[in-house]
Amino acid sequence: MNVLLVEDERTIRQGLRDLLENVIGGVSVSWEAQNGKEALQILKKEVPDLLITDVRMPEMNGLDLIAQAKYLHSFLSVVVISGYDEFDYAKKAMRYGVKHYLLKPVNRSELAMVLEEIKQELFGQKESKDHLLQDEQSKMINNIKSIISDNLCEDITLEFIGRAVNLSPSYVSQLFKKETGVNFSEFVAETRINTAKKLLIETQLKVYDIARIVGYHSAKHFMTVFKRHTALTPTKYRERYTKVD
Repeated sequence: MNVLLVEDERTIRQGLRDLLENVIGGVSVSWEAQNGKEALQILKKEVPDLLITDVRMPEMNGLDLIAQAKYLHSFLSVVVISGYDEFDYAKKAMRYGVKHYLLKPVNRSELAMVLEEIKQELFGQKESKDHLLQDEQSKMINNIKSIISDNLCEDITLEFIGRAVNLSPSYVSQLFKKETGVNFSEFVAETRINTAKKLLIETQLKVYDIARIVGYHSAKHFMTVFKRHTALTPTKYRERYTKVD
């Protein structure tokens, strides 16, 4: 979990950094800032998992920083650190969805509990995003498969599919391999042959017509590819697998 720590007092900031990186595992203070303005510049370039900020600071106070941070990164987790006399002021951060407050001096066990809770929240968000991404990718692959099946007579290339689904050819190639475990070109060839098998068994179409339907302009080339996949010529395949009443 990468943390942006914002605290104007250097000694306190160093102490907090050491505490954060040792109280539980998997926490790293990747960025530090001494005021809200400095922190905002970091947030415009980086996306931390967690923002930990003091309330009273020069240049830009903690509440203004939180407002700007949430505008830039709406799902950013935030912990507010404040002195006893600032706690009511810090509660105003609730309007920005801040759920965690720590009083100075920071209690080690309380900090550990808050960090563990945030880690679990982040893990849940990541799982949810991963599931959504997986669903979207699965839908995309099913769409690509349908396009292939519906356009076998065309010259089906990665460029052809990329134009159809508005994705780059290289991304289509990578996504298809990742989701199906086979190369795009292998799947296209397999789909052509499987469709040809079905047509050979279920219709009386000529071999050269079937070849054209599944995307082969040369019947000779089709027969060569078909035999490589099935160990039979199209005619022999039809004879073997066509049911005789």
